Amino acid sequence: MRILHIAKHLNKGGITSYLFSLTAGLTKRGHNVILASSGGECEDVFRNNSIKHIRIPINTKKEISPSVLYSYFILSGVISREPVDVIHAHTRVTQVLAALLSRRFKIPLVTTCHGFFKPRWYRKIFPCWGDKVIAISNPVKKHLINDFKVSDKDIYLINNGIELNKFRNYSPREIQELRRKMSLPEDSIVAGTVARFSTVKGLEYLINALPLVLKENRKVVLLLIGYGEEEERLKKIAKSLCIQDKIIFFKPDEDSYEYLPLMDIFVMPSIQEGLGLSILEAQAYKIPVIASNVGGIPDIIEDNVNGILVVPKDALAISKAILRLINDKNLCLNIRDRAYEKLVRSFTSEKMVLDTEKAYEEIIHDA
Repeated sequence: MRILHIAKHLNKGGITSYLFSLTAGLTKRGHNVILASSGGECEDVFRNNSIKHIRIPINTKKEISPSVLYSYFILSGVISREPVDVIHAHTRVTQVLAALLSRRFKIPLVTTCHGFFKPRWYRKIFPCWGDKVIAISNPVKKHLINDFKVSDKDIYLINNGIELNKFRNYSPREIQELRRKMSLPEDSIVAGTVARFSTVKGLEYLINALPLVLKENRKVVLLLIGYGEEEERLKKIAKSLCIQDKIIFFKPDEDSYEYLPLMDIFVMPSIQEGLGLSILEAQAYKIPVIASNVGGIPDIIEDNVNGILVVPKDALAISKAILRLINDKNLCLNIRDRAYEKLVRSFTSEKMVLDTEKAYEEIIHDA
């Protein structure tokens, strides 16, 4: 198959990770994959894995925009020269662009819903979901049905997956060396997360939980890996609580998942989450996970079985869960091992690629 993927950008984040796993997997399976986007810091990673990339000026939030029109003309020329079998769009703006191309060239269109959209009137009148929609979790599927009236039969439930072989085992010596590099005390207990610093990630509740944890255990340090517009506000919260010396904000130059082995406990305090790719990455390193009971996270975590679920926006609940894992080593071992077993069974990139490939074949057959 010849497949055209359209994305806004290729900067670090969950959608870019998803795109790389999917396009690289499809390329390895012999498909001709073209990726169109405005580019970004991860662009070379795609090119280095033989994924053809075309730059288009689509990094805009406006669905009706000269950028969409200009991108339409660029990709129309590409498709006219080399027809494609299916178009796959990944954000609202690219859905609009892809719908225009699909209509002009009579090409089947599939979109992936990576999270939750506000049900604005124009999204209902001009849905642009395509012939079929991939939902990355059960709550996202319900969101499509309830809020946008997408038919159940037009939705594929295909969970995000990760490539397990990239998560190598770190020796205790390597971890200690990495901790020294990050100025982490040798005997510290590291709780942390990898996330975009935005309000939906709920990081302020994790920061507010830290003083409650420190009352019982002064060895705990909080490691926040990521970047975003909320960073300065989060630092001000930490300073107001007089715990700034117990929190490390770190923006990695390379893949952020490589710093996960620093953590003894991973915490995802999101207010809203489509699935939670960084949870899967933490589980790949067998790190016990605490996460909010929101969005698609319960698709990954069963409370007290392969992780701990907490009420969102609840610093006290987060602090209690962290202390519980610190004080109960058997619980840590049990939930991390069960989490890894479920990860291997249900959340690998290989499974995601095969399921998506099957969806393409069905869409093309029915067109």
